[in-house]
Amino acid sequence: MNYISTRGQSAPVTFLEAVLAGLAPDGGLYVPESWPQLTATDIAAFAGRPYAEVAAAILGRFSGPALSP
Repeated sequence: MNYISTRGQSAPVTFLEAVLAGLAPDGGLYVPESWPQLTATDIAAFAGRPYAEVAAAILGRFSGPALSP
């Protein structure tokens, strides 16, 4: 997944590049080009699971293959 600047003046970057940079060179914040979608079934499957597992599952949607589970 690529991340773009909220100011629109910087080239798209990867998840790790966005996290390590903090702010885009144009001073904007990095946001995903497209937001991961969760279905009602996905959300229901989180019930009863430990917080760390749910957090890892959500973060994985934003990081893609950049971080291994």
